[in-house]
Order: sequence, then structure tokens, then C-alpha cells
Amino acid sequence: MDLSELAKVSGRQSDPAAASAVELQAGLLDAMEEALGAAFIVYDGNDHIVHSSRQIGHFFPVAPHFLRPGTRLRDFLGAVYDRKIATNPARSATENAGREEWIAESIATHWKERTDFQQQDALGRWLRFSRRRLPNGYGLCIVTDISEQKKREEQWRADIERVQLTEEILDNLPYPVVVQDRNMTVVAVNKSFCSMWNANYETALGNPVASVFDEPLAGGMVAACRHTLDTGVPSVVAETIAYESGERDEVRIRSHRVGKPGRYFVVSGFESELQHQDLDDRPHNPAPSRQNTLRRAEVSAVRPSPTVLAGRKVVIVTADSAFDAACMKVLTAMGAETCSVRNEREAEALFEVAASVAVVVDFAVVDTQMDLRCLEIADCHARGVIALDRYRIDTDLAPRLLGQVNDQAPRAPLADDWEISIPEQGHPVAHQSSPDVLVAEDNPVNQIVFSQILEGLGYRYRIVDTGNEAVRLWEELRPAIVLMDLTLPGLNGIEATREIRRRDESLGYATPIVGVLVQAFDNTADDCIASGMNDVVVKPVSPDMIDAVLRRLAPTLASKTLS
Repeated sequence: MDLSELAKVSGRQSDPAAASAVELQAGLLDAMEEALGAAFIVYDGNDHIVHSSRQIGHFFPVAPHFLRPGTRLRDFLGAVYDRKIATNPARSATENAGREEWIAESIATHWKERTDFQQQDALGRWLRFSRRRLPNGYGLCIVTDISEQKKREEQWRADIERVQLTEEILDNLPYPVVVQDRNMTVVAVNKSFCSMWNANYETALGNPVASVFDEPLAGGMVAACRHTLDTGVPSVVAETIAYESGERDEVRIRSHRVGKPGRYFVVSGFESELQHQDLDDRPHNPAPSRQNTLRRAEVSAVRPSPTVLAGRKVVIVTADSAFDAACMKVLTAMGAETCSVRNEREAEALFEVAASVAVVVDFAVVDTQMDLRCLEIADCHARGVIALDRYRIDTDLAPRLLGQVNDQAPRAPLADDWEISIPEQGHPVAHQSSPDVLVAEDNPVNQIVFSQILEGLGYRYRIVDTGNEAVRLWEELRPAIVLMDLTLPGLNGIEATREIRRRDESLGYATPIVGVLVQAFDNTADDCIASGMNDVVVKPVSPDMIDAVLRRLAPTLASKTLS
């Protein structure tokens, strides 16, 4: 393509044939723009614009005359600079010098043989600039919107960091953990598992659990895990291990099912009585009587002696290894259970995981050099937050922690080792005998979620795990509102709702009932409304979601919590 023909436009040639050729080549350049999915500007050796594609105005919203053929590249760049800062009323007189310097630097890059760079504009879009200076003196600047590509890259990095964070959390747990798939094959173990058992990653992963443990432990664990996998009911296995020294150890294995139908996994955590003893109270290097029996815990896995922070969970938020080490030293001496995160993304992921398994983070220690967003995240999720700089850890951290411990209301003892506490099957969670809210939910984890949400919102509640029990307690206690899961044993949620509606006809008042769906389908929601439900919500539920539906359907009840 001979770009010199386009330069005739700047000279305002009156030859009709030449004008036709220029128009044809301009059309070809527009077609090229559509094919490339990019915008571009062509300029000659005198830095005058020869052609600008239509999409250039999308990236640089300047007046149209700055993009006409014959316009100086300097004038176009000046308009771009002015447009960039036009919305800033606080411009100073010195910015005129900055403007000329920026234009001069831009002109210089346009004269380089090849430059490529990426830049984010004022609208948050990511743009790629590719500039070329051809041997005949003509220049070309191609602009491409790569925002979607950047989002995919960020998502990919976030996924990688999430996996790494999960592995780090697993490896920093002080007790052994093993994960099995639906074929009862080991798919993950942590460092504590490898340290406390005669196993390593290579011999454990991809093999059945029976290849790692000897009988009777292997047989009991396999049977319990299979039951948990098939039914979803948590299991506990207890076995006694004998050592050649005569010492005996009680090992408890608690297993839970996680995942989705067709992709279930069983997570098993090991508790050893020897882990709860001080090293000085145990014989030196007791020899196990079998190759695969439990070994003595390493020093790092031994629970510290009880102190003022014993059992408290503390998260350290810092990118500084020295800050982390100094905090760890103080917190370990105080008996706290600690872990560290390095940035905003890790902090959000950790608190999200903790909330999903009903673990309360007591304190967050935040490095003052971290972004303010890290402090905001910690303040939203931890019971107490302490912001410190590195040089005041030794003098201020312990006193401030003690002060916050004294200020906090006494709490119920937490389960050891960040363990999930799940009620026994068949014993519904309860909170007061005359509830504001009756929850019908048979999943133990969801029962915990509802109890924490309603507790936090200040409502009295009762939780039942069958549809028949929901109908019975509704008639007995007359709650202000009912949250009804659909997949209940006995009467399902829709059947239980119909029964309640049949019975409340004599009251002259219909108790509001909200259906809790696993996934929203139009026909399912329609069935819920047809059965007599007032509204539906979709899992996973959140405090804001529950608060909004209670305020809307039971405004009198909601007003009580504010008084």
C-alpha cells in the first residue's frame, strides 16, 4: 500500500482521480481496522497525521479536527494531554511545562523504530500501544484494548495464589490431615501428617489409605470414611497405638465430607494424646512397635503451655519477613495460634475460608506499611485489630493484646486446632425456647451458618432438621417467621409449608415462610410460591440477605432488634 497517496489530503489536491485513490485507500485502512480489531494513526515524516481510524476517537476523546489529515502530531498529542487533565480543577501554572515535556517525550518515542508498551487509561481500560517508524519515514501507532486479556491473566494469577494459599494453610496446621477422593485414594496430605507418620508425599499420594497405616487403624478408618462419603455424616475413629517402650497413645480421627455431588472428598484430621503432652513428660525417642505406627510429634507440632492467649487465633498481615518473625516470637510466647498472610488477596482468602468453616479469628496484627485495604479487611473479620510498625512490636504488641483480651467479653471455649464444630445428627441447634425465627435445615454445616447469622443479627431462633419437626414446632412456638429448606427428610419443605398453611387458616394470620433453595430455577421458585411461601432465597445465604428478608416480611420483629 502506497501511503504517500494519503499525504495528498494534507496538500488539498484537487485532482478528482487522486482524490478517488485517496478515498479508496482510506476505505482499505478502515477495513484493516475492522479486521485487526484495533485502532491506528498513520503520520508522515513531517509528523503530520495522514490517516486516523474511526476507533481512535473511542480511545482518545478529542475534538474531531485534531484527527483530520494534515493535523500536526504535536497538536493531537497536546489535545490528548489537555483532555487527560481537563477534569482536574486544581491545575497549577507549572503544569504547562509538564505538558510540553510530555509532548516532546511522546514525539521522541514516535520516532523510534519500534516501541511497545501497555498502559491503563483514566477509565480503567488496559491499552497496548505498538509504534513503528517505517524506512520511508511514515509512522504507525496501533492501539488495542487488552482489558479482557488482563482480567483473564489476573484471574489466572488469583487462582494460582489461591491454590498456593490453600496448600500453605494446610501445611501450617499443627495436626495431621489426609484427604481422600471417592475411590478412597489419598489425594492430599500435609507436612504434619508426613512428620508424624512414617510416610512421605510420594508414598502417600495416589495410594489407598490402607497402604499408609497398618491394621486395625487402617480398617477402622476406611470403614468410617466410606460411611462419611456415602452419607455425609461426620465420623470419629479412636484407636490405641502401643510403642515398644510400653507407652500407649490414643489416636482420634475425625472425618468430614466436602465437595459437590459426584466430586465428594473426605477430609480426616488426626488428634494424638502425645501431641497434648510436653516433651519433657515423654520418653526420649520412643520406638514404635510397627513400621507404620504413630511416631512422636516434632517440637513444632507440640501445643504450647497454656497462657493468656492459649486457644486464641491470631492472623499476621505483613509482607515484611522481619515483622512476621518478630510477631511470631511474641505470639508464640503468649500461647496464641498464628498464621500469616502477605497481601490483600491472601487476607481476603484466609478470612473467607475461616468464615466458611465457622472459625473465629480473635485478633489481626497488621503492619502499618501495608495498604489501608488490608486494615479494613481485618477490621471487618477479626474480633480485635492491632496496627503496628516493625520497631514497636517488642514493646507494644503484648500489652495491647492483653488490653484487648481484658476488654473483650468472655467467650465460650473454642475447639482445638481450628477445628470445625458440627452438631451431632438428630440433635437440632437451639437458641431460646420462644424463637423469633424457626429454621428448618438438615445439613449440619448450614445449621452452623444460620445460627451464626441469626446470632450476629440479634434474633432468637430454633433450628430443626425435618419437615415434620418444623410443622410441630411452628404450631407449638408460633415463631414470627420460618426459613424453610426444600430438601428435608420426612415432609420436604414444600409439603411442610402446605401443612402449615392448612393449619394456620384458623388463626386469621399467615406466618411468613421463606424457601431456601440450593439453586434458583423458575419452576422451583413457582412451586414454592404456589405452596404458600412468601418468598425464596438462594444458598449460600449471607447476613445481608437474611437481614433484608426478615426486615421486609417481619418488620415488627426487625424493629425489636434495633431497640
